[in-house]
Amino acid sequence: MKIAILSRGPDNHSTRSLVEAAEKAGHTAIVYDPFGFYLQIGGNGNQITYHGKPADNCDVVIPRLSSATARYGGEVVNQYEWLGIPVVNSAHAIADARHKFRSLRILAQHGLPIPPSLTVGSATYLEDITHEIGEYPFILKPFYGTHGMGVMLLDTPTSLTSTVDALCDMHRDYIIQSFIAEAAGVDIRILVVGGKVIAAMKRRAVNGEFRANIHQGANGEAITITEEYKQIATAATDALQLNIAGVDLLQTKNGPVILEVNPSPGFEELQAVSGIDIAEAMIAFAVQLAENHSPKGTGN
Repeated sequence: MKIAILSRGPDNHSTRSLVEAAEKAGHTAIVYDPFGFYLQIGGNGNQITYHGKPADNCDVVIPRLSSATARYGGEVVNQYEWLGIPVVNSAHAIADARHKFRSLRILAQHGLPIPPSLTVGSATYLEDITHEIGEYPFILKPFYGTHGMGVMLLDTPTSLTSTVDALCDMHRDYIIQSFIAEAAGVDIRILVVGGKVIAAMKRRAVNGEFRANIHQGANGEAITITEEYKQIATAATDALQLNIAGVDLLQTKNGPVILEVNPSPGFEELQAVSGIDIAEAMIAFAVQLAENHSPKGTGN
């Protein structure tokens, strides 16, 4: 079976592990840079090419899209779907999950626990409404972002209002959430593949840091999670229609809440601390998806 992996980082751990797992299972894996695709609709036919050659001769696609490649990469995924080639995560599911505020709305619509969240188009009435979601300090997160980049902690009305005012002037969209003190610097990452929890770890930030992201220096340790956490994680991926995702949860005094859901989770640290071959599980799911897929034609 031929497996296409969409990634700009052929040498990063997750992509390399997927290629190795595919080859170990007797399949062929090819890594495609999303920006190397040409997408054609109409004219002489609908097609997808890569570096000038047809790229529709694969059995399944695994998108590994970063924030930088998500927009154009999403169109690549859309084109594959239109041509009848199965993808492990659909373009619309990736787009919903990567938009942090939209994804929280979808999770809330499905009755799942999320932190009270707010977004605004101006700072004019900010102080009249922040009490609805909590108390100072507040965290600001960009609609799009990874690895904790662009996240700010603001502890006074002046700092919050002036920052939001400046962001609105620059047409930057941010989510406002109250800082959950009891969960500061610690979260739980749960990896879900095909509706099943594969592995989980607790991430703990370094001293002086409130973001529990591995890319911000956090340390991970393997943990065994309860059925409640498993059910929340799988329900979150179901709500966002994702087959492969990393679900990040906070442990609060009122129970677990979903921080975010990542449609292209890195898994180097999780694989190392858990000893579980995550890449193997992802490849096995992709192969099963392809085997169960009913071709819909070429879209021509």
